[in-house]
Amino acid sequence: MPEIPPVLFTCIAGPDVGKRFVLNDRELVIGRAVECNVLSDDPDVAQRHAAVFLRTGKPVCRSLESSPLFVDGQQVTEAAIEPGQQFRIGRSFWQLAVAPAQSGDTTWLGKLGQQITGFAGVEKIQGFSAATMFSDVFKKRPPEEVEDYLIVGTRTTTPPLQSVSADWPRPWLFLKAFTLSAAVYLLFDFAWNQFGNENLIPGLIVVGSFAIPFSILIFFFEMNVLRNISLYEVIKLLLLGGILSLIASLFAYDLTKLTSWMGAGIIEESGKAAALLLVIKKLRYRWILNGLLFGAAVGTGFAVFESSGYALRYGAQGGAQEMLQVINERAILSILGGHVLWTAMVGGALWRVRGDRPFTFDMLQDLRFLRVFAIAVLLHTVWDSPLQLPAYGKFIALGFVAWVVLLGLIQQGLRQVKLEQAGAGELAKALQT
Repeated sequence: MPEIPPVLFTCIAGPDVGKRFVLNDRELVIGRAVECNVLSDDPDVAQRHAAVFLRTGKPVCRSLESSPLFVDGQQVTEAAIEPGQQFRIGRSFWQLAVAPAQSGDTTWLGKLGQQITGFAGVEKIQGFSAATMFSDVFKKRPPEEVEDYLIVGTRTTTPPLQSVSADWPRPWLFLKAFTLSAAVYLLFDFAWNQFGNENLIPGLIVVGSFAIPFSILIFFFEMNVLRNISLYEVIKLLLLGGILSLIASLFAYDLTKLTSWMGAGIIEESGKAAALLLVIKKLRYRWILNGLLFGAAVGTGFAVFESSGYALRYGAQGGAQEMLQVINERAILSILGGHVLWTAMVGGALWRVRGDRPFTFDMLQDLRFLRVFAIAVLLHTVWDSPLQLPAYGKFIALGFVAWVVLLGLIQQGLRQVKLEQAGAGELAKALQT
């Protein structure tokens, strides 16, 4: 007998959007009960709502406990599902497609990336090209275009969902932000070397600590293709989230006495995650890409304030050269890791779990969040550890892990947008009935 290809069901709209499962030779139950094979986050789904199984090689969906089940808009008790057809339970729309063959990246680096995304519970990276993504960074743009690009997130400047491109973005503003801030830092450095005026030190510290983390934040601002978060909201969370996460971490250090590198990961990542509670309850920010941006904002504030403190302390103890070395080293290494990337990961995972539901603390126990949070803690801990490898090998390896997880979350966020766009019409029709 010919081998029956596996079939893939994907939730294309509703509270469970983005979830997937592969149907093989056993019956799968969808519902809110913990023993279900496919656990739903849809409040309108019953504890055991529907069963999906194969009958003579064809997928069949059956209602359980008289729960309402709709196939292509018609209420049924049981029905076979053809490729391209949709069934609805609660407010979530599921669509059938034949599962594609597993091609994947066959290089050792690609296989390593797939293992990382698998452990993190995020999507394997597909269709990503760094050359394509950054192909627009050197294009000349007039100041008016830059100004228009930044005016987003208000009631009149947030684009409709259907007009949003869910393809991989092509960011460019982050490089302009870096170029400007780096030029200012170099001018401060020149003035300091030329005149030695101590009044230049605060500006040197602040701009040097700010330049690269803020540029990375702008990168995540551009990744948010929904353009539904204003720069004002981002800066507000940078400032308020940064200081509150620092205070929360300092309180935790005092209470636990875990002041060594072994405690920094869990304490500081928890402190920054707590700062995200400032915005987690705003339901209009319901997208994974929103969470990545909010996490990056909190991480940027934490990174800038902490780096400024380190620069001041080392400068007071070892002089100007020590201060400049700390500023330059922490700034450059923040591209590979550090608070911006780690907290962006945590924010993306948390928003992935929350979706369009009101936040509850039970969501912090969801494995989709805990896996990514554990990776952020582990990366932070190893980063601070005394382990060293030649040529900054430790930081390069940790940076690779961080960016693989982040790209997986970005891809998942883009697919969330694309699937909701695809299901928006059917969802609107169903909600009217």
